[in-house]
Amino acid sequence: MAKTVAEAPVIKTIAKKSKLKNKKPKPKNLKAGAASEAALKQVKKVTEVKPKSVEVQVKENPIPEQILKKYPILKNDELVKKFLSVELTNNQKGRIRQVLRESLKGTAEDQLPDVINNKIQSIMKNSQNLNDSELRRIRILYNMLKLSVHKDKPETKAKNTSKNKIRKERKRKAREAKEKEAKDEPPKDKDKTTDNVDAKEKVKNKKNDQGKANDNQKVKGPKRYVVFIGNLAQDIDKERLMKHFSDISDFVVDVRIPKPAEGKKSCIAYLELKNESSYELALSKHHTMLDNRRINVLYSTQQNSKITKTEAKGKSAKLIALQKSGQLSGSIPLKKKRSQRRMKAKLAQKKPEQA
Repeated sequence: MAKTVAEAPVIKTIAKKSKLKNKKPKPKNLKAGAASEAALKQVKKVTEVKPKSVEVQVKENPIPEQILKKYPILKNDELVKKFLSVELTNNQKGRIRQVLRESLKGTAEDQLPDVINNKIQSIMKNSQNLNDSELRRIRILYNMLKLSVHKDKPETKAKNTSKNKIRKERKRKAREAKEKEAKDEPPKDKDKTTDNVDAKEKVKNKKNDQGKANDNQKVKGPKRYVVFIGNLAQDIDKERLMKHFSDISDFVVDVRIPKPAEGKKSCIAYLELKNESSYELALSKHHTMLDNRRINVLYSTQQNSKITKTEAKGKSAKLIALQKSGQLSGSIPLKKKRSQRRMKAKLAQKKPEQA
């Protein structure tokens, strides 16, 4: 009997597909010269490196000596080194800058450098050892001062002479036409008009006499910018008051603190300023804290002035409304204040509890 041998099963081997390589097709039927040129082009493409963007260094305009004498803080290299050593993120920079811009909003361009300089000086006077937050603030104010100093003054536009000539000629012709019409008109009856004229003249004379008497009593002189400050501590002095208004210390003309009346727990003061913009900045300090007291900074009038008490009250109410809305120079709107945001959050929490 022949032995049967079991044959091993045939396994089909599947050939693995070779991965396609990104090989560029070789040029066919090229001469030696053409092939060398193509190879050189490929080498050039590989070896070519894009030129790096060259940073253009803009030279800062040198600050004139007159301005450096006026603002010596711009020459203080030690202070610059101090605030540059402190880290300042973009987020911090944006927040601090926004607060400072809001506080300087509305100030005239001529007075902006003085106000910024006063702010820096007040920060430095308040603390001998400056901390990081104060140095960050000084850094941004320093840069703002530099920019405000470099700003050119707006040039006044020259008036067009030809337009002025045309206007003058038109006015002259209109006058001549009126004069001719007045000559051509016939004279009216004198008897009818005399009674009316006499009555009108009497009324006018009475009004003029009353007006002259009132004008003699009222004070005449240049416009003054005086602010009333109320709810002050009884032991208040000029130094502490000037420290509170340090931003506008250069624009202060005079400070008057009258003696408090007997039995009163608070004191008042009057602050006189140079111009309107500094006057508005002072009014923006209304309801700020001084010696743990919320002071009132209000509009005031001179004695024997033309403005009545009711008009003065109305004007002060308007100025307070402008300050609350943030339209007064140097004022921050109530909506953006932290106290108002907290009040809104508390009210929002109380509503669901009541429901």
